[in-house]
Amino acid sequence: MHRPAHALLCDCYRERSHNSFCSAFVLVVALGIEPTMGELRTVGTNRIIRFPEDSLPGVIRYLVLEDLPAEQLQGEFQPVGLVEIPGNVEITYVAGGPERLAELPEVDGLDLDNVRDEDLAVVARMEGLRDLSLSGDFTDEGLAELRGLRMLETLCLRSDRMTGDVALPDSPLLTVRLRGQALTDRVFIRLAELPLAVLAVTGDNITGSGLGALVTPPDLSYLRLGGLRLDPGQLRRLGRTRSLRVLSLAGAVDAEAVLSLAPPLREVDLDRVPRAACARLLFAGLAVNSLQAAPEYADAYARMLADHDSGPVVAERRRRISRPQQLHELLRGPVPVLLDFSAADSLACERLGPVLDRILAEYPDELAGAAIDVEESPTAAEYFGVESVPSVLLLHGGRELKRVTGSRSPADVIREVMSVLHAESVGV
Repeated sequence: MHRPAHALLCDCYRERSHNSFCSAFVLVVALGIEPTMGELRTVGTNRIIRFPEDSLPGVIRYLVLEDLPAEQLQGEFQPVGLVEIPGNVEITYVAGGPERLAELPEVDGLDLDNVRDEDLAVVARMEGLRDLSLSGDFTDEGLAELRGLRMLETLCLRSDRMTGDVALPDSPLLTVRLRGQALTDRVFIRLAELPLAVLAVTGDNITGSGLGALVTPPDLSYLRLGGLRLDPGQLRRLGRTRSLRVLSLAGAVDAEAVLSLAPPLREVDLDRVPRAACARLLFAGLAVNSLQAAPEYADAYARMLADHDSGPVVAERRRRISRPQQLHELLRGPVPVLLDFSAADSLACERLGPVLDRILAEYPDELAGAAIDVEESPTAAEYFGVESVPSVLLLHGGRELKRVTGSRSPADVIREVMSVLHAESVGV
């Protein structure tokens, strides 16, 4: 007879800290398990899984399929002994290699590194897999073993020896992510046979000549293309695709080719952001890196968002503050102040600084900027309640209009700051 669910799940955490133990118990209770007569009553169909008594080299990562607080949605535990898994929890085995994979019982997902062709036959026997992520040194011939995985919904493969010219699993794949130096455009012909919603392909030999095949999947809404040889003009081959909403590009950008896909294309995610192309896309109404702008702001937003190497370097425009009187005078001024709290040894702060300088350079008469080193001025950081860096505060008229903390993308920072300025009608 198996043990109660709370005891079994908590057994998985017996090597962890008290807080982790409590988290496991909270997880089970949150899933609808209520205490009755010293035990727990479950809701839904639970699974009883027997792992080896000596711990496997990997961990089990769990995901709760419920509307719960973020800290209760996911976590991990050591796969040891008998475990009862609630019916609304998916589990994925995550390991740095395939060692002892044959001892692994049925799980929902598999995430393995250092995989070779000979390991794929073992993976192929796990017919209930829905999510599969493999990284290693495997070939098309080895991948042929996976054709029988008929329940797969998500497939992520990373190997420099696969070309992609292989029949993928005969399953309802919705998400496919492929990365490898040997991938060729023939992979798009194979992928066109699948009911994809999300596709990401990255390879040095990808030119885009096979993109025309992607008009077949009726629900393809997200496409990521990465590679050194991608011809941006080939994007026009996607012109007959009627469902593509987001296009992500790692290399060069042909704005007119991208615009030929709109509508239905709504957003472009760019690793490199050339100013002219960015302005053209924003002016046409597309979002760039999640940032949208009214046509009259397209040029300004593009200058703020563009890569640093696509134009002249903007001089630092944040006034260095070391004395309270300096800050007091600045805050009494007529325009909002963009106050940057940073630390000299923070890479995130170093990356954020030029973004703030670009915003200030774009609106020299409407914004003032200041920078405070939290190590040199800890009192100022304490006064403003700054607990981590980078932290950016937008202040005006004695009020805090916005606070942006942590490592954020340039688009995030620009969007947060500019949305407040427009809403406040301070002349921007």
